[in-house]
Amino acid sequence: MDLLHGYRLVIGYDGTDFHGWQANDGFRTVQGVLADSAAVIVPGPVDVEGSSRTDAGVHALGHLVRIRLSTSVDTHHFHRSLQGVTPGDIDVVSCEDAEPGWHPRYDAIGKRYLYRIWNAPSRPLFGARTHWWVRQQLDHERMQVAAEALIGRHDFAAFRSQSKDAKDDTIRTVHQIVIQRYGQCVSIQVVGDGFLYRMVRNLVGTLVEVGRGYRDVEDTARILASTDRENAGVGAPPLGLFLMEVFCQGQEVPRCQSGPLSL
Repeated sequence: MDLLHGYRLVIGYDGTDFHGWQANDGFRTVQGVLADSAAVIVPGPVDVEGSSRTDAGVHALGHLVRIRLSTSVDTHHFHRSLQGVTPGDIDVVSCEDAEPGWHPRYDAIGKRYLYRIWNAPSRPLFGARTHWWVRQQLDHERMQVAAEALIGRHDFAAFRSQSKDAKDDTIRTVHQIVIQRYGQCVSIQVVGDGFLYRMVRNLVGTLVEVGRGYRDVEDTARILASTDRENAGVGAPPLGLFLMEVFCQGQEVPRCQSGPLSL
C-alpha cells in the first residue's frame, strides 16, 4: 500500500529511557514509539524519518520529523491525537502538512545543539537526568577562548568517534559556539551545518578539560589540525545533550541564544 500523505513535525523528548532515535527490535526507541503511536490513530503502514539519529540518553526539543501514512488525516486532528497517544517523555510540539519529496534529514542544512553541565560540589536534585555533573569549578571564559579555534569550516576528524556508518567526509562548518554560566549551570551551545558521530559530545569533553585547567586554550587548535581522535578529550556523557533546532533550505541560520536557557 502506498504511503499517500506526509506530515512535518517538530518533537521533543526526554531521551533517558530511550535506546536512541533509530528503531531497533527489542529496544524502546523514539522512532519506534512514534511509529507505534501513529499506527494507533491510522491503522496501516507508517513511515517515520528523523533529521538526526540521536544516541541513547540524548534529548531533543526541536527534532524535525516526517511521518507518512497510507490515509490522509486532518492535520490538526492528527496532531492532537498523536499528542494524546504518545508517552509522557515525548512532546509533539507542532505538526503541519509536508511537501511532497521533503525529507527531514536530506533537506536539513544545519542544527543547533545545547549541552548542559551542573557545575557544583553537590549533584543536581531535580536535573540529574539532564545535566552532566562536574564537581570541579570550570572556567567558562577560558573554555570560550578555546572554542574560538573551532569556528569555521574545518576537518573535524579529531572530534569524531568511529561508527560503522561513518563517512569519509569529515569537513564541517561550525557557525557559532557560545559558553555561558548562570549560577551553577554552564551551557554550551553549538550551531553548525552538520555534525559527525558524537562530535558535539567530544567537543564538549575537550572544552571541559580546558575549563578544568587540564589543557591549554591553544590545545583545541592543535587537536583540530592533527585530525587524530586520540588527541582530543574524553567525550561528554549523553545526558546533558539536547538537539534544540534543525533548519532547512530557505531558513536563516539560527543564532545561539543568550540569557538563561529554560527547557
